[in-house]
Amino acid sequence: MKNTEQTLGDLVTAFPAAAKVLHQYRLDYCCGGKQSLREACASEHVDPEAVLRDIEAAATESPDDARWDQRPLDELIQHILDRYHAPLRSELPRLIDLARRVERVHADKPDCPAGLTDLLVDIHAAVLNHLGKEEQILFPVILAGHGQAAHMPVQVMLQEHEDHGQNLQRIRDLTGDLTTPAHACASWRELYRALSELEVELMDHIHLENNILFPRALAG
Repeated sequence: MKNTEQTLGDLVTAFPAAAKVLHQYRLDYCCGGKQSLREACASEHVDPEAVLRDIEAAATESPDDARWDQRPLDELIQHILDRYHAPLRSELPRLIDLARRVERVHADKPDCPAGLTDLLVDIHAAVLNHLGKEEQILFPVILAGHGQAAHMPVQVMLQEHEDHGQNLQRIRDLTGDLTTPAHACASWRELYRALSELEVELMDHIHLENNILFPRALAG
């Protein structure tokens, strides 16, 4: 049963296909996952009933999506490592190289994303630091069955997730909302396509941790 008083995080947890719908409406289901659909839609001037209808359609088309709230914690953690941690380590350096090339070649154009390379370098460093803390400290504690003792590390991860969300907004600010100019070269187009994909991947990643893994671990 779906209704507008459910939180965004709960909707995506119960109906994983809802993530794509909420992203299309620019509703934050990861760091903002505690908002109700009604509250989030009011902030963005969106009709919550229209969003619910789209979620219903998406869920009908993808009835077999994994329900990670119903899978063992060790399986969820391994999924996070394989699906999100490993790709981030290879994709972020590629994005930095693409951004550097675009800024160098198109520096004279007014819509060149000046400063994007530096931002991505900072994001790369922050993400690597974050992944290391999860892999070396938090995840082992949870896997050892001591999730209730992980309150402080979880609070640190939650704050860093907020920082990641702010960096995603900075990317949009520097790129004109990830809008590719008509004159953009192949590298520029690929950069913005990949940044859009990175945004979705990070939001899904954060959702799994904020709204499923961390609450379950802390609940013991």
